[in-house]
Amino acid sequence: MRFTWRALTAELPAPLRRVLFLLSAVLAALFCAVVLFNWVIMPIMVRQGDLVPAPELVGLSLVEARRTVGESGLSLRVDAERPHPIYPEDCVTEQLPAPGVDVKRGRTVGVVLSSGRDMKTVPELRGLTARQAQLDVEAVGLVVGDIVQVHTDRVEKGRVVGTDPSGGAILPAGGSIRMLVSLGLGPVELIMPSLVGKTPEQARLIAEGLGLVVRSVSYERGRSRYFRDVVVVQNPVAGSRVTSGEGVTLRVGQG
Repeated sequence: MRFTWRALTAELPAPLRRVLFLLSAVLAALFCAVVLFNWVIMPIMVRQGDLVPAPELVGLSLVEARRTVGESGLSLRVDAERPHPIYPEDCVTEQLPAPGVDVKRGRTVGVVLSSGRDMKTVPELRGLTARQAQLDVEAVGLVVGDIVQVHTDRVEKGRVVGTDPSGGAILPAGGSIRMLVSLGLGPVELIMPSLVGKTPEQARLIAEGLGLVVRSVSYERGRSRYFRDVVVVQNPVAGSRVTSGEGVTLRVGQG
């Protein structure tokens, strides 16, 4: 038995049949609209908005960057120019969006260009205190790297002996310099003289005249009158090798 729309609605009142007819017509129209959007309109929109990855531009010259974005279907916009310690003038140093980010064809990639290397002159630091030298270096846009301490009798302790590179040299901004700082006169090696038989005052004068330091003086009873109030034992002993600044101890006879 075949069922048709007329057969199904024959027994319904006329107003209800008209409502059902209109409802079916609306549903059919909606179905056609969905098909049209999915299979005709959407493909056109997608083709007009193809996504492409933003190319890598940092390090390229402005001419190269324009050619690269053009090949990707994009355009280029220069947002700013700033000094750069590495890239030469007219090279791309920054970009937005970043490389690899998907963008629609026809969109613009913004870049920052280098206006040239930012070069700084190393200041003359010889003779300054280490602290003042560091402040001067930082004030010109450089940094102090290694600080090496050396013995010298030419420059006062705590002051700068020299730098590497020397004052007047040209470095990129943020570059590092090596600074030599004086430790003062270095220790001197000498032969310990004999202080036995000297009074404590005489022994002290001799020791300090050689750059030695008398650390202690003790007294020893029971000595003969020939060793009264004079040095009877010393440390280091006479003839040994010592360095300036080394300590000396004395024992003095006491009758």
